[in-house]
Amino acid sequence: MDKEKTGQLITELRKEKGMTQKQLAEALNVTDKAVSKWERGLSFPDVSMLEPISDLLDISILELLEGSRTDPDKSLSQNEVQELIKGSVGLSEEEIRHRKQMSRFIIIFLVVLFLLLISITLNIISFLV
Repeated sequence: MDKEKTGQLITELRKEKGMTQKQLAEALNVTDKAVSKWERGLSFPDVSMLEPISDLLDISILELLEGSRTDPDKSLSQNEVQELIKGSVGLSEEEIRHRKQMSRFIIIFLVVLFLLLISITLNIISFLV
């Protein structure tokens, strides 16, 4: 699985359909920023999004996972399908870990900022009294 190849395929198919990133995002109930990240290969769609994306872009889920159109006569082995699915799940888990890390960072930043504001406020109050 290759996030960049899948992103290029999504871009190509979206443009073939005459859709903007915003239109694709609205049809999938995601943000246009999410679509942009997919198309630039910075992230991979969540597993739950594979079917709606493939339906909307008229490709198979396997083509989406592979990041390329396949010959309709070509069939994948069970092992190839399993590897594609494992890769997709792994990328989704990677996205979840990244979001959790960013959430932790933001919470820590806000707590530090809050404590700093309390400290400044207390210093001002003590100065005035």
